[in-house]
Amino acid sequence: MALILLIVLTFASLSSAKRVTTHDVIAQNLRINEVAQQSAEAALRHCEAVVIDLVDNAGTTYPADAARVGNTAIATPQDPAALWLQPANWAAASANLIQAPPVYSANVRADSQGAPPPQCIAERLPDNRYLVTARGHSADATFDANGRLITGAEVWLQSILSPQIPVQSPGGGLA
Repeated sequence: MALILLIVLTFASLSSAKRVTTHDVIAQNLRINEVAQQSAEAALRHCEAVVIDLVDNAGTTYPADAARVGNTAIATPQDPAALWLQPANWAAASANLIQAPPVYSANVRADSQGAPPPQCIAERLPDNRYLVTARGHSADATFDANGRLITGAEVWLQSILSPQIPVQSPGGGLA
């Protein structure tokens, strides 16, 4: 009887240990993906600030990054000539790649601070609009010579900035 009870307890403890390990792996994967998501959001915000500065201030705040904004207008975000669709434009030496400076708060873990810098590409669309494409990576991300992800997590985000979007006036109507 004691031997049977010992076997049952052994299997119960092995099952519990396996569950703990599985939960640790899930938590680690969630953290890695969250780091990549936040990196992509930082890149998107930075590139949007660069485009707004370019349109409003002729690029005086971010002159080096403003010079990297694509000059040739594309018809749509899926245009075959779009810079963001060409893998070579995501390589570190690309003339159109903007790298956002990473910003870490005091509570960011040291192993998360090794992530590649957030990256983005901004290019012109018709009607004075701009397409901003950003990508962020986890700290364990590695790339090939063309900037394509080999290992790690990667998150892509896009936005379209349009200066013609109506805003609400102080009186409550559209300006």
